[in-house]
Amino acid sequence: MQTMKSDSKSKKSGKGAAAAVIVPVAVTPETQGQTSAETAATQDSGAEVQASVAPTVPVQQEEPLVQLLDLNKIVNSTYNPRKDFREETLLELSESIRQSGVLQPICVRPKDEGFEIVYGERRYWAAAMAGLKYIPALVRELTDAEAEDAAITENLQREDVKPREEAAAYNKAIQSGRHTIESLVGKFGKSEAYIRSRLKLCGLIDALAEQLDKEEISVGVATEIAKYPAEVQQQVFDEHFAEGCYSSWKNARVKEIARRLYERYMTKLESYNFDKTECLSCQHNTANQVLFRDECSGGCAGCQNRECMIRKNEEFLVQKALKLLKDDPRTTLATTGDTPVAVLEALGKEGYHVEELEYHISYYDEAPQMPDTPQAENYVSETDFAEAQERYEARMARFAEQTQQLEFDVSEGRVRKYAVIRSLDIEFRYEELDDEEREVTVDDGQGGHTVHVTVVPPSPLEGLLQQDRRNREICYEHITTDMKRVFLDVKVANKPLQKEEQQMFYYAVMQRVMSDSKLRQCGFRPKESSYLTDSEQFAAAGRITAKQQAALIRAYLVDYFRSAAPEYRCTDETLLTGMMCRFADMNFTEQSQKVQQEYLKVYERRKARLQEQIDALHAKAEAEEMAVSMQEVSDFEPEQQPEEPEVQPDEIQPQLPTVIPADPEIEPDTRMPEEMHMAA
Repeated sequence: MQTMKSDSKSKKSGKGAAAAVIVPVAVTPETQGQTSAETAATQDSGAEVQASVAPTVPVQQEEPLVQLLDLNKIVNSTYNPRKDFREETLLELSESIRQSGVLQPICVRPKDEGFEIVYGERRYWAAAMAGLKYIPALVRELTDAEAEDAAITENLQREDVKPREEAAAYNKAIQSGRHTIESLVGKFGKSEAYIRSRLKLCGLIDALAEQLDKEEISVGVATEIAKYPAEVQQQVFDEHFAEGCYSSWKNARVKEIARRLYERYMTKLESYNFDKTECLSCQHNTANQVLFRDECSGGCAGCQNRECMIRKNEEFLVQKALKLLKDDPRTTLATTGDTPVAVLEALGKEGYHVEELEYHISYYDEAPQMPDTPQAENYVSETDFAEAQERYEARMARFAEQTQQLEFDVSEGRVRKYAVIRSLDIEFRYEELDDEEREVTVDDGQGGHTVHVTVVPPSPLEGLLQQDRRNREICYEHITTDMKRVFLDVKVANKPLQKEEQQMFYYAVMQRVMSDSKLRQCGFRPKESSYLTDSEQFAAAGRITAKQQAALIRAYLVDYFRSAAPEYRCTDETLLTGMMCRFADMNFTEQSQKVQQEYLKVYERRKARLQEQIDALHAKAEAEEMAVSMQEVSDFEPEQQPEEPEVQPDEIQPQLPTVIPADPEIEPDTRMPEEMHMAA
């Protein structure tokens, strides 16, 4: 029996009552007069429960105790991922319980004056159908989030869970904000492709979903069909899966169905949103071919030039994304993973950043929906139409208020506006941003102390500036990484040192080799090497030539930059990064310019794109300020100023000119310390 197998498997896995002790709960006044017949009925609930009830003193264990709870004090939950409890399976399970008892306790949590089911709802209903008054239950104190996660985990690990129930559980876990696809992969041990394919089942139309639940079609077939829009699914169902259909696909292999769907619907022009004016007269349009003229009399049909169709769709997505960004520079381009790769590459090549959303698109909010205008012909009387007009005006007022509030929140940085680039079109989504709590160390002169500060989300302008800084860091992070590879293979020259190289060398030595005590003693000697003794080093230092010295210093600088230059959060203003690039320009010009120019071109393109948005925001702000100032000028009424008394010429005092002394020019102290003269 399938249900008994599931219970047995769960019991062997250690999740059942094997590690817990069943104890009876306090008997209520209504149950104190229980007859011997009722006691016998309770004993019929199973030998395992009967044997466990005998001890009346609970055993102290770390595991929560299993209690016999009154079925009337237990209520079901709303977050159980298993919604379909077919009567035939419940009758089968209730008969098993009537004969063998409840082999595995259910899990509940306290709620009000009773208990709420966390998992085990089928066993609860089957026990009620079997006539039991009590059921063994594991009582746990759980929050709503913990209870939901426990229900999802327990039910998804059972053998008889349905694919759509599994899909709904994954989708609910993601929508809760506590999980991502990556976290679900680690939690349940499933592959990312498996979870994504299950999530597709959430978009299955009802007719196909019913066939999947009844196992009339396989989960593989359902997954392939669910990849397409609802209108395509409905057409596939009517033509190939409905009762009495002319061409049934129910016995076809999954790969064959996938091929048929791809060839038929992925090339259908009606599925795409780009301008089809050229397609109306195109020779590759099946509507313009003799063999398909009767079937395609209504206009565009299929496109036999798939490469052209894909190219037009990609160009449409790129141009629409750029237009949306130009219309509102506060917009963030985003993707959920189904954006065509060519679109992402085209935008990236031009310097536009496309952010990958962390959660499924359904997690993000949509814009307020404008209500439909009522039409007089749809109403029986003028009174009904007038009432509809009033309701429409009230909804429009709410819509305007919600839209205005949303625009304000976006401008203040409280809400982030996404233009999500899908496979065929672009959708707007919104995400509310919360304040961030950070720990900051404050130096009070006594070692410092940690305080918690609240950081509000940045405004759209601040966000763009932060993105520009980050792009600059990314540029020099790549430069640093590749430059270190260049340093790994270059051959240092023995030409005379330049002054900058000497300065770099002394700095590198002081930072990497010299201790504080040696610096105070002004002794710039290298550390001991495993290859030379002290006497050997002393002798070599006395015989070193200028060329050997130059080669040694450059070799040291190469090693120093390879190990010390930062590869994260660095720009050309970072001291070590700038030094490294300058040193490379002086010694390995060709390799250095090749590395820097590659990434600087990418940064400049990105900077130009962000500057366009920044300029647009500044222009918008200036226009708003100008409008406000013009309004203030129009509303301003000058007050009558009192007449100033006439001043006699003798009373006029000559005003002395205000003299502001200029700051003395201070020349920077470029003198080399005496210690460096000695070392040199």
